[in-house]
Amino acid sequence: MIKTFFKNLCKHNFKLNGIVALLVCICIVISISACGANEDTAQQSSLNITSIQSEQLYSSEAEQVSSDISSEISSALSSEAEQTTTTSSSKVQTSTSSKKQSTNKTSSKATTTSTKKPSNKGEYQYNTNLNIEDNVFMDSLIYTGYNMKKHRADGKMWTYVLAKYKRGYGWLSNITYAGGSTGLETKNGKPDIKAFERGGFVCASFATYVYFNYLPNVAGIDTSSLPRPENTKLADSWYKAVQKWVKKGYSRKIDFTASVDSNRYIVFKPKEEIPIGSIIIFSTYATRNSKNRTGSHVVVYAGYKNGNHWVYHVGTKNGPEMCAVERMLYGPEAQWPLMVVTTPKNIRMAAMLEVELKDDSGKAISGVSFSLKSKETGKTVTLGKTDKNGKLTKECLNYGEYTLVQTSVANGYTVSTKNTPIKLTTKNNSKNTVKIVNTKNKPVVTSSPSSTVSKEEGASSDNTISK
Repeated sequence: MIKTFFKNLCKHNFKLNGIVALLVCICIVISISACGANEDTAQQSSLNITSIQSEQLYSSEAEQVSSDISSEISSALSSEAEQTTTTSSSKVQTSTSSKKQSTNKTSSKATTTSTKKPSNKGEYQYNTNLNIEDNVFMDSLIYTGYNMKKHRADGKMWTYVLAKYKRGYGWLSNITYAGGSTGLETKNGKPDIKAFERGGFVCASFATYVYFNYLPNVAGIDTSSLPRPENTKLADSWYKAVQKWVKKGYSRKIDFTASVDSNRYIVFKPKEEIPIGSIIIFSTYATRNSKNRTGSHVVVYAGYKNGNHWVYHVGTKNGPEMCAVERMLYGPEAQWPLMVVTTPKNIRMAAMLEVELKDDSGKAISGVSFSLKSKETGKTVTLGKTDKNGKLTKECLNYGEYTLVQTSVANGYTVSTKNTPIKLTTKNNSKNTVKIVNTKNKPVVTSSPSSTVSKEEGASSDNTISK
């Protein structure tokens, strides 16, 4: 049987040789076509990177990066999207190939999914729920001369706009990109805007202005307990300073993952909600895998909306403006997330109101509702009901003048004044306490021919206060 097999094989050998030769020719043609396609792809990638650089979304900071950023990003994108995780030890961990494949499948959806709420809301609660549309950090941008009203009126709020168009919209201040200001300059106890306009801001001096000039000198929030950067103009000094915040227990790091999608956007996925006002440090993209990464850019976190993690920063000649973490690869000096440090827990960045309700004998009254009406905006916030101790609290309120309104009354009590004017300030670490007293009704005895009825004066079956 074996002899017959080899005899037939030899007989038809010329046919096999012909088939093999044909297959070899086909493979050569396919290889040549593939090489041509790769060259076209490389040329297209080069054109895309050139387009990215022309947008100038990020300017040069203190550190100098490799001039070949374009090829590095292209190389990263042509392979599997790399995944970098910032851990509490600040080491970059390398994901396994299976995790990389999973990241690639989900990266296109990541920018539209909301982040998780904090798992440990307790000690960080009063800085996690700031209103993205109205808070002291947004106010600090507005104070520089940024026209937020026009930005809103133009219908482009929380929508990414290329840096080169913003000046034409009339949003930007007169402060430009330069390293002449420290961020600490003051005049008559307030931030010296004219000095900033003359000297300019870099990313680090802008962050310094926000935390160590605007907050204490305009908002009245004491930040003196926080370690300052030794050099207020260097992002790496900020990197070292916020690590001291963590070491002292004022702040903590938030873990995240970062990868690159097909549009060259950063797919930034924090493990939990980032409090508004947190500090994000970046390193250059060229040094993203280095063991000794340094800070090259610093921003103040503005909040998550419409699929982007927004920040307040300075990175171009535009001066102070809004940008997004997702866009930090664009420009000649691409940036990569290095560390996220939360808003300090020891400092309230918004007002807290505590209402204490008792009767005239000092007894706590529970189950009574209150609301708060802003004198400035006219908006009313429902505060809730008093607990068994006669107290209710509300965090993350804007500073200013309000009317505290008691909207219900407990049975057996009388309210002499349902509207109480109050002012929420930064005193006592922004904790504002208001004490309200309701009068307990006195019993009244009435006589009739058939019986004697005792009832409390002023008592009503309806415990809602009429307006």
